[in-house]
Amino acid sequence: MDDRVLALCELSNDLLYHKIPLEKLPYYVDNSLAAGRTAAEEFKGREIKQLYRENKIEIEYFDKSSERFGVSFRGQSTMSKKGCKVELYRSSVKELARHSCFNNEKVLDYETALQVHLAHEFFHFLEYQRDKFVSDQLDTIQTMKLLFFTRTVHINRCSEIAAHAFAEVMIGLPVLPNFYDYLYLMDTGKMTQKSFDAMIENNGKILSQYD
Repeated sequence: MDDRVLALCELSNDLLYHKIPLEKLPYYVDNSLAAGRTAAEEFKGREIKQLYRENKIEIEYFDKSSERFGVSFRGQSTMSKKGCKVELYRSSVKELARHSCFNNEKVLDYETALQVHLAHEFFHFLEYQRDKFVSDQLDTIQTMKLLFFTRTVHINRCSEIAAHAFAEVMIGLPVLPNFYDYLYLMDTGKMTQKSFDAMIENNGKILSQYD
């Protein structure tokens, strides 16, 4: 599975995706992936829970499951000057692992799924701590132009792509971790294999066309 294609799948979830010129899509995909991978090089080989302890990031576990837009909601983070905390829902992480089936084989266990989420949130902690958000570092897009007024905005999903890439390197995954979300959706019947294949094929064509 091509990481660039999976990154474009993530980018397509941005509310302003339809405003991005097609020829700019590879730019956002490649720079977002690069940002996450570059950040991971600083910590590669380190144990993610140890990094949480060193940076005084609290991890709070809950058993209650939650769901958002058909995807099991595994946790949330709170970043502030008073302290940083990541809340995790064990049951949702277990569900992700249980339904991560590819070619009739389970490809993700609970502990790896947990570490993926922690690594993803640790990247967002780094963005907050360093006040250097990936989305803010990349080009803005124009959403409105009226006479002498032009409105431009950042593409927030770029930070999510970077966090996926960071987690991939840190945990040593063979694929961008949003792939496991799609496996979950297909295994639970919330997305068909046909729809997934069509999405992958279409995004692959877009990238090859505008590279």
